[in-house]
Amino acid sequence: MKRFNLLLMMAFVAIACSAQKPLELTEIVKAEGLTAQQLYEISKNWFARTYVDSKAVMRDDNPGKELTGKGKTKLEITTLAYSGMSGYINYTIDIQFREGRLKFTMNSFYHEPTKKVMYDNDMGAVLDSLPDDLKSLGGRFEKSSYRTYYKGFHKRALPVCKEAFDKLVTSLKQFVDKREVETKDEW
Repeated sequence: MKRFNLLLMMAFVAIACSAQKPLELTEIVKAEGLTAQQLYEISKNWFARTYVDSKAVMRDDNPGKELTGKGKTKLEITTLAYSGMSGYINYTIDIQFREGRLKFTMNSFYHEPTKKVMYDNDMGAVLDSLPDDLKSLGGRFEKSSYRTYYKGFHKRALPVCKEAFDKLVTSLKQFVDKREVETKDEW
């Protein structure tokens, strides 16, 4: 009976720990009448116009099928208790192409503080949701002070990540909608 209870408790802990995962946001953008290759070219152009140094952020390992890039968004916290967490949230963009549509995904959201302070202000990955008890996540969450700061960070970082995602998806949709696939000879 003790073994059964132990196994049951271990299964519950495993489920509780795996319920929280790093934030990942995805949207499908429909573009009727455009081929995967055309969408790839348009998205590559979008990267170049959206990011100052697109070559520094864009990786093109699978030409015509997928584009991957890195970016960051500013996290500004004015509350005195949490102001040490101000900095950037780095993220990865992955765009995959099919006939008439593309899949835009942002993930790997990771906090980068601007300056070091008296407490551990590198909050790490942004989670999709917080469990009732952060202690169940283990690691740095064992410290009650880190749990308190992470809750404050998460409350402020999650909307910033979602806002950055919405802005980029809207920008890409508008770019795809208004762009006819042009060749350099047709102008």
